[in-house]
Amino acid sequence: MRHRTDHLLTVASRECDGASWRIRLPSEDRDEDGGRAVPVDPTALEPGGVGAVYVFQCRARPDRPFAHGWDCG
Repeated sequence: MRHRTDHLLTVASRECDGASWRIRLPSEDRDEDGGRAVPVDPTALEPGGVGAVYVFQCRARPDRPFAHGWDCG
């Protein structure tokens, strides 16, 4: 029997880009004037180039199997 997997985690290369940081950057990462106080990619992670890694888990089974996928930007 096949069970559905649920999205568990995304590890992305960037939190936002040069254009979208104004709407996506958390307030704690902004300076007093509302500008960027941290770089666009503060972690410097690059999974899959400039993409993301996605982790999924099946919560219906007791052994909790997982799967993953990735994309490249």
